[in-house]
Amino acid sequence: MRKVLVFLFVFCGLLFANECDKKIERINKEIAFAKANGNTGKISRLELALKEVQSDCIKDPLFYDKKLEAKKLKEQEIEKIEQQLKELNNQKDYLSKAEYKAKKRALKEQKDKIKKEIEKYIDDL
Repeated sequence: MRKVLVFLFVFCGLLFANECDKKIERINKEIAFAKANGNTGKISRLELALKEVQSDCIKDPLFYDKKLEAKKLKEQEIEKIEQQLKELNNQKDYLSKAEYKAKKRALKEQKDKIKKEIEKYIDDL
């Protein structure tokens, strides 16, 4: 019975864990692995990263959750642009070449800009 209760607490904790908790857990696992392999350089880098994550999480416990949500919104924007590109391709016969190319270029530039923003989010995570 006691084991079942412990399992339920752990399971519920994982369900309600926010991205801060998950990120700290992943870094701690990597630190343990690096220690087991005697990789002192990686240990120091990971400990520094852990301090930064903990600092961010102390300031705002939902810091990484918000970043993840922002990333999802940006990905949805990319999907919308891709849909607009498909629609533009269907309208190709009704537009002049110059107009079609200009609209296509503008959509692709917008898409590239959003992709760069997503990469920045990922790098900051």
